[in-house]
Amino acid sequence: MKRHTTPLRLALAAILALVTLATAAPAHAAAPTPAKPEVVMHPDGSWEIRDPATVDYPVSYCKGTTHGPKMISTLTLEFGGQQTCDNSGDWPHRIVVELQSTCADIWCLIFQPEGELDSHWTMGRVTTTTGGQGCDNTDRRKYRLVVEVYARGVYLDTVVGSNEPILACSM
Repeated sequence: MKRHTTPLRLALAAILALVTLATAAPAHAAAPTPAKPEVVMHPDGSWEIRDPATVDYPVSYCKGTTHGPKMISTLTLEFGGQQTCDNSGDWPHRIVVELQSTCADIWCLIFQPEGELDSHWTMGRVTTTTGGQGCDNTDRRKYRLVVEVYARGVYLDTVVGSNEPILACSM
């Protein structure tokens, strides 16, 4: 008889342990999770990293802007970006700026990548990346910049620039 009660006791102990864990789980699950900072895009193409719970107060003091795209000669298109983080808690930080293009007509909606610049991880206040792409001919194309924003060593969001100039440059 003793052999038959041992498996039953083990099964009851396992069920009791599961019930105990199930009733303790809600207290653990109710712990608040910190809000992930979000990237806020401004109409002028700049951005800043903010705490979504307090929209008017930047959580990280990181702000960024794009540069271009613009023609600096008949054969070179220049573009880039800069991000400044005043709080050392936001380091390392980084931006990756991608140049995209589409045809110059109004119905052209699909942009294709033309090149990118990476500021690489920076352990300082300012990270900047600027460069140029050579033009093959003078066909007109519409350009825009797309920026991957990183702070505190992690990817936060992608910012799509609102400036979409039509330039006499084709890659």
